[in-house]
Amino acid sequence: MDNINEFINGENYELLLKNVQTICNIEIDDNVPFALLDYDNERLKATQVTIEELECLFSSNMKETLCFVLKKMQYNFDEDDEYPEGEEILDDDKPHTIEELPYYKNFLVSFLIEYYLLKEQPTELGKYLKRTHIAQPTKYEKELRNIWKEVSELK
Repeated sequence: MDNINEFINGENYELLLKNVQTICNIEIDDNVPFALLDYDNERLKATQVTIEELECLFSSNMKETLCFVLKKMQYNFDEDDEYPEGEEILDDDKPHTIEELPYYKNFLVSFLIEYYLLKEQPTELGKYLKRTHIAQPTKYEKELRNIWKEVSELK
């Protein structure tokens, strides 16, 4: 957990976070619960990627990393087909936003793991999503690959 804490308080992560915060006009909560830091550690173990590898990749590709993060934040992950035909939920039953809370400072860690896998180990992405119990991992992987394709085309 200390490594994750050091990572999210490091100069490169802070720079990326500040850019995302400014461009997307979002609030950041610096007080990250320990449980979320543990969760980040578990995700890193699931990928077998070190914090050093993550930092090295995104710090040497800051513009591309920022582009990926921004595209992912703007992407509309369609959840309409989450229910079988005929069993869709009514608009009244859909969740409604009561209050928008700030992002925890560590929220970019999962983005950076996905970025790393897309760039360095694309064949491992699907396995990682399944290991971390992402809902509809195949669909989510396809959507991430579409985002990555857009980012790659901008080069």
